[in-house]
Amino acid sequence: MDKRLRGLVGKKFVNGGRSIITGLDCWGLVIEVYKRYGIAVPDFTIDAFAFQAIDMLTGEAAELRVWEEVYAPENKDAPLVVLMRMHPKYVSHAGVYIGENRIIHTMKMTGVITSLATALERVIAGYYRYVEDN
Repeated sequence: MDKRLRGLVGKKFVNGGRSIITGLDCWGLVIEVYKRYGIAVPDFTIDAFAFQAIDMLTGEAAELRVWEEVYAPENKDAPLVVLMRMHPKYVSHAGVYIGENRIIHTMKMTGVITSLATALERVIAGYYRYVEDN
């Protein structure tokens, strides 16, 4: 794992969390990972379990071309936001592709973890690169 990301695994999940000290939700983790790569991504304040609102927000961001889809991520593409459908109808979860087939994300019961992208393949809705100039 990239040395910039050391210390994140095991941090606890907190709904709305934006602090590595008190806890992170999935988007709080995305913000923190990107910050460690020197990239400031926009924050969204949505309840982590408001699945329909999250789905609408991700659709709006794609339409504004703030995010560019990457179809076959490679190590050189990291970091990439990974949107996932943990709910059957909606994009409801985000993580970050960090290279070497790994995604860092946070779950309510486990906190921050890394998973194999291939293990999450059935729920991944897409990989996205942040377009800073928009």
